[in-house]
Amino acid sequence: MKPLPACLFLAAALAGGARAEDPIQWLVDYAASAPPAAPQWQAVGAAAAAATVADGALRLRDDATDEQGHFRANFRFDPGREIVVEAKVRVTSMASGQSKPGATAPSTSIWPFPDGAPITLVVGDGEREGGIVLKPDKITTLVDRVALLDTKREFHTYRLVIRGSNMSVAVDGTTVIRGEGAFARKARSRDAFVLFGSDSKLHRGDAQWVSVKLGQRTPAAPPEKPKLRLTFSEPWDIPPLPKGNPHERPYAHLHNHTRPYVYAVGQGLLLMSVAQGPDAILEPYGVLKSTDAGRTWAPIAGLQYKSFAPLPMVRLPDRSIVGVSRWAVKYDREEGAFIGMTYRFDPEANSFTTTENLILGLPPGMGRLTFDRHIFALKDGALLVAVYGSATKLPGETQQTGRRAVLLRSEDRGLTWRYFSTLGPRPEPSVVRFSETEMMALLRVNGWMPLEQSWSSDGGRTWTPPRRLEEGSVDADLVYMSNGVLACSYGRPGSNLMFSLDRGETWVHHHVITELRGYNYTSIQEVSPGRLLYVHDAPRMQALYVEVERLE
Repeated sequence: MKPLPACLFLAAALAGGARAEDPIQWLVDYAASAPPAAPQWQAVGAAAAAATVADGALRLRDDATDEQGHFRANFRFDPGREIVVEAKVRVTSMASGQSKPGATAPSTSIWPFPDGAPITLVVGDGEREGGIVLKPDKITTLVDRVALLDTKREFHTYRLVIRGSNMSVAVDGTTVIRGEGAFARKARSRDAFVLFGSDSKLHRGDAQWVSVKLGQRTPAAPPEKPKLRLTFSEPWDIPPLPKGNPHERPYAHLHNHTRPYVYAVGQGLLLMSVAQGPDAILEPYGVLKSTDAGRTWAPIAGLQYKSFAPLPMVRLPDRSIVGVSRWAVKYDREEGAFIGMTYRFDPEANSFTTTENLILGLPPGMGRLTFDRHIFALKDGALLVAVYGSATKLPGETQQTGRRAVLLRSEDRGLTWRYFSTLGPRPEPSVVRFSETEMMALLRVNGWMPLEQSWSSDGGRTWTPPRRLEEGSVDADLVYMSNGVLACSYGRPGSNLMFSLDRGETWVHHHVITELRGYNYTSIQEVSPGRLLYVHDAPRMQALYVEVERLE
């Protein structure tokens, strides 16, 4: 028998399914013949005290926005062994405590999970903690991993296998979350513990728990050696602009900087487009620049609080810089045509000129076009840019989200853009080029949903069917570093970072930069060989450096 490849060996080591020998020493074991009781279990909250057992399941119902209810048990943790947790449970319902009155259905948006969750299984080893949150249509880890699943129709057995900072999740014996780096939150307690139920006062949940047990076992194999060495600097703030005179601007609501999009345009210059209004169509953006690798930023005069400020920006061979307005408006007299703004900056981005551009040939039914994160200057002199917009379903499409991401190509330095290819029926495309022909894209599905990934081997003309990742959920950024490492930032929940050594086939070295809440939009650029600049907006605009060293 041939040995497993390294990637499959690691997957097997992290998998939650049964092994040929599975010598688990069960330390905590609850079966629902009666409510969990002392001395092993501690009931926390009024909802736990009111829990009842019927038909072989414990009904744990938290129907208040000012109370919680869960059961907690401590155990003695052996750091030389891995933790195995199993729970058999079915979700009845859950709802956000912030659901809007009169809504046709309660919201299930319950992030941030540091505030707790209404149906959850959480484990701590005294140093780190992690776990899963159960929603009617998915399960998630406490930060950034997602698996879509109907948790309401029937009971499922969830198995968590925790080793070091890794935590895999299996459902009915099938691994659905590989969980590299998913068990990394700093523990709230020095005691090792397991809890199940509701640890949130605000949110509401109703579930039936058949069993919960926790044990430890000797790992089947030694841990894989790390392939990267990462060093994180202390963060620094990127301060907002002075408020100025609001009567000079045609906007009712102005914000501090959020939603960063950073561009390394060469010659030691960074440009960053930032939102300066709420998350709404045609709200204003501005452009900042940095000449010290992102340590300080200055506004570009005449480019603040502009609805049609440029977002994607790239340097051309003649040293000038081209940018394209984030927003473009539909030209109703011609199907598939839009009008936006193209910016031409001098080499130092001290001054600029603007010209209206024309966007042609888009698929029928597209509207509200948005130029998003990535733009490329090709060797043949053309430009390629990723955009998305609202869209109707085309014949032959099996899914449709109301959005569509496409590539546009310009052969006249951004004055005219023409449809080039379709990335997929998703918004917020992030695209990376490995060569003139090899490309990869990540697309947002929705908030608190996994990202989707596809590849092109013909320069972006055609794309593979999407592959769903376990990571999520908004506006990823991609940088193919000079050392051959692919870096990806993404957010909500949290502001996160991960890496790939095989051009996106597998992802390793996951890190949560912050769990604090903002828009949780992120951006990365390589500012010197092996050094990433990471910018995010939670809870305010901050930046830090990440040194990325390959150990292979």
